[in-house]
Amino acid sequence: MKIKRFWSDGLEFSCTQCGQCCCGEPGIVYFNPEEFEKLVEHLGKTKNLDRETIIREYMWPYRDSYTARDDFPDGHCIFFDKGCTVYEVRPSQCRDFPFWRCNLSTIADWNETAHRCPGIGQGKHWSGEEIAEISRKARL
Repeated sequence: MKIKRFWSDGLEFSCTQCGQCCCGEPGIVYFNPEEFEKLVEHLGKTKNLDRETIIREYMWPYRDSYTARDDFPDGHCIFFDKGCTVYEVRPSQCRDFPFWRCNLSTIADWNETAHRCPGIGQGKHWSGEEIAEISRKARL
């Protein structure tokens, strides 16, 4: 028997690039090795930065790859400046938001997330199947 979740019939969400999920509490924004290579290519083309500069100025080593620096007093991601400056190549962690398991556990968790995210309840309708697939692969 299939379990009926509050999101089984789908939810609306479209990113407004407001930055609420990019600012505030510090945290790890992990770029897996493939995502990091896409970031290097993107910043090489858009800002003419080489790999060593990107690592030195934007990243911290983490496990098998890197995380985005967030060592600012307000905890914002280094790639946030009136919107995500690397939106096209943002890591899966960012692409998967708000469909993280911790946000989908209960309707109360979802509603709490919606208070911080103006894109929840707006725009694209994501099917229950799409949400399930995203949350299955999401790290959070």
